Amino acid sequence: MKPFLILPFLLVTASGLIAAEPIKFVSPDQSSVLVVDKSGRRDLIELRSGKTVHRLFEENLDSTFKPKLAKAFDASLNKVGRIVPPTFTSARWVSPDEVEIKGRSSVIINNDNGDAFSFTASVTKSGTVRDVTVTPVK
Repeated sequence: MKPFLILPFLLVTASGLIAAEPIKFVSPDQSSVLVVDKSGRRDLIELRSGKTVHRLFEENLDSTFKPKLAKAFDASLNKVGRIVPPTFTSARWVSPDEVEIKGRSSVIINNDNGDAFSFTASVTKSGTVRDVTVTPVK
């Protein structure tokens, strides 16, 4: 094959990999959208309701996950260390006002190498995490 034909093929293939489209989950009443962008180093999970955008699982990782992690791993709350930003697994709207998000992450407990866990979170349209269920991954 001629080299000048290979270069355009490689450029088109590379641009398709770089410009990945975000995954969108539209609510049943079509007033909100859960947008998951997996193109970067970490997954960005946003809940868009009208003009407001709520970034989920960013600043409030400790307050959201630490009590549940301590209970799931049978550790004291002060032994639960750094939580790795979560990786998105799946999502579904359970009602027009609530979305269920599943994901995976890991946490350092008792200064070890890290313990993996999966979680299921119920999030309201306003971006409030109502309930989180944490399950250790073995």
